[in-house]
Amino acid sequence: MPFIATNLTVLSTANGFTLWHYRTTDSRAETEAPGYFAADADRVRVGDVIMVQASDGSTMLSLRYGNLTSAPTVLDASGAPPTIQRSANFPFSPILTANPEARAIIFDAFPDAIESGASIPVAVTIQGNISNITFQLRNTAGTVLATLSSAVANRRASVLFPAQAPGGGYRVRAFNTADTNHATLSAPFAIGAPPRLLTEDGGVLLLEQGGQLLLF
Repeated sequence: MPFIATNLTVLSTANGFTLWHYRTTDSRAETEAPGYFAADADRVRVGDVIMVQASDGSTMLSLRYGNLTSAPTVLDASGAPPTIQRSANFPFSPILTANPEARAIIFDAFPDAIESGASIPVAVTIQGNISNITFQLRNTAGTVLATLSSAVANRRASVLFPAQAPGGGYRVRAFNTADTNHATLSAPFAIGAPPRLLTEDGGVLLLEQGGQLLLF
């Protein structure tokens, strides 16, 4: 059967483009033949798309030069209305692997008496993969007074902080230089005044500064 112009209707048009619909009892092969739509060349334009419902299925044809159509897109070969799938399920199951590693920074005990004017020895024992330790000496207010670093050797790291004024509440913070979140804080310690020397003068014991110490 030849092309029937009244069966060609507009579905949508915009910006110089028209989407057409054509229903026919012809087969898909007949509607795809060159020149099938030539009789309606005054209406259709190059680039328009025609959705064809033929006797043996549905196709989508794009019009090219000379009223020839492009290779058809077969929507359905059985004649049933075309369907478009708009959603799908994509399974996704990540697999994460990890190797746990124990790491620790353990302070040695501080000396029982740390005198003013003497260096402050600090040492730690290391567990795990840590290559460098940073030490911060802090006062009772948490102010950092000095910062030193030490490489780890044989699971040990140590530093000597400079002398500080007598007082209590000093602490040392030690942390992994490569991971500042991995840190530990020492117990508080005090720095005392050095012992005073006593001298004897005529049977009287004197303080180092010359004051008298009376014994009863």
